[in-house]
Amino acid sequence: MAYCLQLNLSFLKHFIQEIKKGRISSKPFFILIIIAFLSFVLRLVDYPNWLSIRDVYSFSYLFPLTFIVAKTIHKRTQIFTFIFYFISIEMLVSLFQYGAGVTTFFTSLNLYREFEGYDLLYFTRVFGLSENSSGLSLKYVIGLILLGALSMPFKKKVIFEVIFLVGSVFTFGRIALIVILFYYLLKLFDAVFIQKNFKVKHFIPITVLVLVFAINPIWSKNQFTRNNIQVTHTRIDSKVSERSNAVPAETFDFTHEMGIDKIDMSGRNEIWNTFLNFSKEHLLFGNMGKKYMINSYHAHNSYIEFLTSYGLLIFVFFVGLFCVYINKQNYVFVLSIMFLAMGQYLIFWGASFYDFIFYYLVFFYKRNNEEP
Repeated sequence: MAYCLQLNLSFLKHFIQEIKKGRISSKPFFILIIIAFLSFVLRLVDYPNWLSIRDVYSFSYLFPLTFIVAKTIHKRTQIFTFIFYFISIEMLVSLFQYGAGVTTFFTSLNLYREFEGYDLLYFTRVFGLSENSSGLSLKYVIGLILLGALSMPFKKKVIFEVIFLVGSVFTFGRIALIVILFYYLLKLFDAVFIQKNFKVKHFIPITVLVLVFAINPIWSKNQFTRNNIQVTHTRIDSKVSERSNAVPAETFDFTHEMGIDKIDMSGRNEIWNTFLNFSKEHLLFGNMGKKYMINSYHAHNSYIEFLTSYGLLIFVFFVGLFCVYINKQNYVFVLSIMFLAMGQYLIFWGASFYDFIFYYLVFFYKRNNEEP
């Protein structure tokens, strides 16, 4: 980040000079600074609840820096080329893991496990070089999105596309697979109605993948429902109830009201209800700008996490900023990531790999109209 700041000194000097003149040269950067400042105010107000001086910190202080990093990687497509190669290497590793019948080659990981059978993809999910299968599946989704956003020879694109799609099956992140389908539906809509340049060859890999699951619908249903596995309701440690502000006295079953309480979502039912009930009791200012966690658990949803941490006022202000910058150039990629963020704490971390990509696509991406 320090290096990126140095690369953007002229931008920062111009921004400050314009502020002094009463003008704003970069509205998104200015708004992110305002949000960081409001977070600082919230942390000061919350002083009586501090455990140490470290509690003055809020993860939103990193939002303006994330913008600077995204601005720096703008037009540096070689960075994304390396990302493709790295993900492809992980794909090859995951194939060897699948063949060897283990989740990972790193036996020290707590989730290391040898396969007992190959009936359910859920029980044969591999990690590649990641800590878990979820992390690897997110990389495949981001890889596909970047692949669509960047210029590359068509044959090379197809190779990467097949690698990422096959990899997404081996990791079998259900949310990731659903988002991949959503992404291609958006691409189809864009090709037919926006670009008016539909080409069958661009949709052959995903069509083959869909047909694989469509040939045997019963098998596919069993994969996604995990053979009707019992819904997980005990993911959060029982000690969570010992936290005075963890669960309100009167809880509300949000997932039941949304009609998804009968679907196993790896404990998200319980996690979402816990976070949303806290948010319900602290609607305006949430956790006063401090990232809300239940022991070691985040919300597994970017929006719920941010809403619970900051409250409704800053949440609307912040998310609205990104929505305003969605346009015909970037909507396919941005909406796909935002959809993925509904099932995982993917963006709004403060500063992360996924945040850098997301900010780049929202604020800086311009479509290359040249046919690769």
